[in-house]
Amino acid sequence: MAQPIPQLDFVTAVKLAIARIKDMEGRSRRSEFWWTMLALFIVNIILAFIPFGWILSLILWVCTIPLQCRRLHDIGKGNTMIYIYSGVYVVTLILSKYQSYLAEKAWKSLDFSAASTHDSLVIPMIIVGLAALVLGIILLIWFVKDSQPGMNQYGPSPKYPDFQ
Repeated sequence: MAQPIPQLDFVTAVKLAIARIKDMEGRSRRSEFWWTMLALFIVNIILAFIPFGWILSLILWVCTIPLQCRRLHDIGKGNTMIYIYSGVYVVTLILSKYQSYLAEKAWKSLDFSAASTHDSLVIPMIIVGLAALVLGIILLIWFVKDSQPGMNQYGPSPKYPDFQ
C-alpha cells in the first residue's frame, strides 16, 4: 500500500479551505476538514457574544458546504446528504428563531395567541430536531472515515496519490 502524505497543519488546512471556498469538485482530506471546522468553532464562540452573530455564523456555515461536499467525495459519497441536512438545519434555525420571538412576545405583552402559536410549534420542532440529529450522526460517521485510496469518481486521492 502506498504511503499517505502527512496530515495538513492547522494554518495550511484553513488556507486551503478558504482558497477552495466555492469549489464543489474534487476531494478534501480529513485534516483539511477538521482543522477548518475547529477554526469555525472558535470563530462561532466569539460570534455568540455579538448581537446578531448567529447570522454571521449561519453565513460561515453555508460557506463550509463545498468543504463538506469535498470531504464526502473523498470517501466516495455524493452530495445529496449535505443538501438534505442543510435544508433540515435551516428549517430548524428558522423555527427556533420564530419560536423564540413568539415566546418573547407572549412574555412581554401577555399575548396569549402568541403563546398558543409557540406551543403549537413544539411537535414540529421535536420532529425536525430529531431528523437533524440522525442526519448529523450519519454525516459525522462519514466525515471521520479515512480517505478512499486511489482514484474515485471525484478525482485522485489527496492523501494517497501513489495508490494504484
